[in-house]
Amino acid sequence: MRPVSPFQLLLVLSLAPQPVPGSPKQYFLKYILEPPPCRSEPEECNIFCTQQEECLEPLQCCSAYCGIVCTLNQAPVLGPS
Repeated sequence: MRPVSPFQLLLVLSLAPQPVPGSPKQYFLKYILEPPPCRSEPEECNIFCTQQEECLEPLQCCSAYCGIVCTLNQAPVLGPS
């Protein structure tokens, strides 16, 4: 049996699947850095943001169908049933 070269060992290790779903980095990026989804559809999709501090009061930074935008982010009002 031939000895394994360091290059072959690195090649095999780089092709091995990485455990992404349970990694702390994935959790941090998804739940801490990304803003929450908008509770209502934004009125306009022209004020984009990446952090809450970028939005003027009373707007909030949230994730919508058109991207991450500043919007009122109020819960939809339900009519009488």
